[in-house]
Amino acid sequence: MDDMKVKGTLKGKEMVITGVKPAKPGMGPRYYIEGQGSTEFLKMNGNSYLGLSLNQEVIEAEEETARKFGVGPGAVRFISGTYQPHVELEKRLAKFHGREAAMIFSSAYSTVMGILTPLISGDTVVISDELNHNCIINAIRLSRPA
Repeated sequence: MDDMKVKGTLKGKEMVITGVKPAKPGMGPRYYIEGQGSTEFLKMNGNSYLGLSLNQEVIEAEEETARKFGVGPGAVRFISGTYQPHVELEKRLAKFHGREAAMIFSSAYSTVMGILTPLISGDTVVISDELNHNCIINAIRLSRPA
């Protein structure tokens, strides 16, 4: 672990978000972190790129859908079926992008594994950076490119 610390690759202490100050016009949400008192922080490493995770309309729609269909991971589609809202979203995405069909995935990892693997064959030459996300590296390895 000392070697990792020297190289700068040791995982640091995990920060715990203790509160969120909602966005206001011209300013995105601010976050409060355990041990940092009332200091406000920007969160620049999350997946809510458009701030929709704090949007009241989105929260209300999610709440309504959760009451109708329940919560929890359930299982993958081919085991437990596909929910109607997912089918509707796929249709709307396909129409928006002018495509015949669309498919949504539950995570970036499953998206990359589900998309790259069938696109890469033994005849495909792949040039990939060693610092790519783990899912990209795994999808390439699984595909066994040239």
